Amino acid sequence: MTNCTAVLFLCTGNICRSPLAEFAARSLFDAEAFTFSSAGTNAVAGSAVTRHMREVAVDYGLDISDHTATPLSQCAQPDILFGMEQHHLITASGHFPDLDVSKIRLLDHPSAIADPYGSGIDAYRNAASRIVSVLESLDTESLR
Repeated sequence: MTNCTAVLFLCTGNICRSPLAEFAARSLFDAEAFTFSSAGTNAVAGSAVTRHMREVAVDYGLDISDHTATPLSQCAQPDILFGMEQHHLITASGHFPDLDVSKIRLLDHPSAIADPYGSGIDAYRNAASRIVSVLESLDTESLR
């Protein structure tokens, strides 16, 4: 894969929003041009995706049931990073000091995508809808 752009999606626990973004992006974008991964600022390595997010992912034709959480500390520097909330960007900037700040962005700029963890399934549906909608509207040039 020459000139393959590494894209990292970041949330808090890597068990709701960022895994959905990772798998949705994989289904939407050219695998020859991009690699997608996800992590959490406070992830517990190996944690499973929440039941509600697994259910909601199926509505988008995605099977994220085998995903397990990855802490940000275990990630290589990506070419571009999308966080779900502002505090994810701040943490990422500190973790990847050599990554140009223009490459550390809110996924749904200028809005945060609220963490549905601990909420009912409607909060998960809302988060998933926003994530997929933003990804579907992204111009691949914005990922470079």
